[in-house]
Amino acid sequence: MAKGSERFQTEGVNKYLAMDRGQIFYINNVEANDGGTYTCIVHVGHLTVGLSSAKLVVIVPPDPPKDVSIISCGNMAELQWTPGRDGGANITGYLVQFNTSDNPSEWINYHDEIPGKVQTTYVNLPPWGMYNFRVLARNKVDYSKPSNPTRQPCTTPPERPSTNPKDVRTQTHKKGKLIVSWTPMPRLLYNGPGFQYVIYWRRKGSTYWNENIEQHPKASMWEVSVNETYALYEIKVKAMNQIGESRQPAFIYLGYSGEGEPTVVPKDFRLDPTKPIGAHRAHFIWEAVDTSEEKIKGEFKGYKLRYWKSSEGRHKWKEVDIVITREDHDRPDVRAAIDGLPANTALRAQVSVMNTHYTGPSSQIIDFLTPEGVPSPVRELRIDQHGTTFALLKWLPPEEPNGLLLGYDIGYQQITGESPGRIKPLRPQINNPDSLGARITGLEPNHDYRFYVWARTNTGRGEGAHTDVTTKDGDPPDPPKPKFTSVYQTSVNITWSPYRLVDVTYETEYRPAGEAEWKVANSEWGRNWMVINDLSPNMEYEVRLVAKNKHGDMASSTLYRVKTQPRQGGDAHLYQQDEAYSTPTSGASDINHTAGFTILCAIFCSVGLQTLASLVSVTVFFH
Repeated sequence: MAKGSERFQTEGVNKYLAMDRGQIFYINNVEANDGGTYTCIVHVGHLTVGLSSAKLVVIVPPDPPKDVSIISCGNMAELQWTPGRDGGANITGYLVQFNTSDNPSEWINYHDEIPGKVQTTYVNLPPWGMYNFRVLARNKVDYSKPSNPTRQPCTTPPERPSTNPKDVRTQTHKKGKLIVSWTPMPRLLYNGPGFQYVIYWRRKGSTYWNENIEQHPKASMWEVSVNETYALYEIKVKAMNQIGESRQPAFIYLGYSGEGEPTVVPKDFRLDPTKPIGAHRAHFIWEAVDTSEEKIKGEFKGYKLRYWKSSEGRHKWKEVDIVITREDHDRPDVRAAIDGLPANTALRAQVSVMNTHYTGPSSQIIDFLTPEGVPSPVRELRIDQHGTTFALLKWLPPEEPNGLLLGYDIGYQQITGESPGRIKPLRPQINNPDSLGARITGLEPNHDYRFYVWARTNTGRGEGAHTDVTTKDGDPPDPPKPKFTSVYQTSVNITWSPYRLVDVTYETEYRPAGEAEWKVANSEWGRNWMVINDLSPNMEYEVRLVAKNKHGDMASSTLYRVKTQPRQGGDAHLYQQDEAYSTPTSGASDINHTAGFTILCAIFCSVGLQTLASLVSVTVFFH
């Protein structure tokens, strides 16, 4: 062997591979013909100094048997065959398979396996069939592939059926009908042409049998009209062909004719006075009914409780089956509870008796009101926008308010590593249920946060929804400090500092003093001055300057009040808003202390976003 490795290719594949200086020899894709004696010879120069041999035995499944043939044919076929190669292990058995002319692609295993030393066997065959055979050999590895089928089929003579249908029973879903059903017999059991079924029936206690023939061999059901509802019958089904009826006597089964509507009505249906009504659960009680077959018109199963919203009507009712076991039939009262009711809703309910297929007349209707519950989670909570120090949340109202929705709670936690920190609440709460968003500010740049939103009713807040965000890296803008350089009758000139030329735009918001809606002057970028035009003479305005970076982070100046000059001339007035005039920011001090955030409410209307001034970071809610 050469150093390293040496390859020997067979049909483009590395069949043999010598490695580790010739000390290891691999054979890939081992086949039966790879078996034999392998010898390793050691050469030193031209001399042979040693050799060693090993015998490789490859064991594979055997080859298929050959020359499978039919020696004799009647109700029993005699077969013989010649074994193929054993695949390196002794053949332990043979499996005989046969098919029929009706379904030649389906091969059926004969139930007895033939010992491996035998090459002939007898196979019992059903009457009235044309059969072909094939054989598989087996060793300790697996079965061989099937042999070729026999060249000539074996045809067996017809006889009477030897068995009858199984699973004979009645069906009770049709009123006024006796329905007899069974499992159709397979083709191998027809035993002759003209296969059909004979159905026998009679009332329990009668002596005379009625009978009818079902001629379709694949039929599984037959019915006849009867006058009685849920009456007990004796039934039997027998197989028959042109030779005659089955040799086996047919078993007699008991079964009922079709059910009908129960005639009994539950009495004293009411709410259970011992159980409180919950937001989603109510308890009921009523008198048990007579469960005799005469009253139930079928097999008693229990009760069907229906309920619906008073505002929708009974055409949208929902049904709950109250199943009663035989052990509970004798109890004087029935108690049941319904879960999944809508909270804070006026409902109506009634109860009826049911058998297997029908429901009887309903009880009296009762009215009740479920109390408020907690809301379901808000829907589609998402981060609509975020920057270095803020995140804009939006959501949709809960699918099920379960009461009068009062508003929303918001909380957050900072995520560090795999363990998030504790959830911190934000204050104040949102007390307007139409507010469907919040702007959270005061966050730290390049940090991971998780925000929670809970809907709230008088009962409490429901399950929370959450969403995650990573704030962007960078610096937020600094609050600008405006300076009013001149005030005229219809305009005001403003300059400001500090001033960032590259990534910050500046907007001036103004409004007549006492009004709620802000107006926005043109945004400025690349300069630190602005003119507010189209003002009214002798009018007092509130003015503030807002700096915004490319991520949407904002910083607002102090709120100023300025009065334009009158038309006939006079003094203009300019003063910074003092503490007494400051816009209220409820809860700002608490939130600034506990969470570093504040919350400020606002309302979106058709003309823009209404906001309030604050000297600290804010969260803005909107709808």
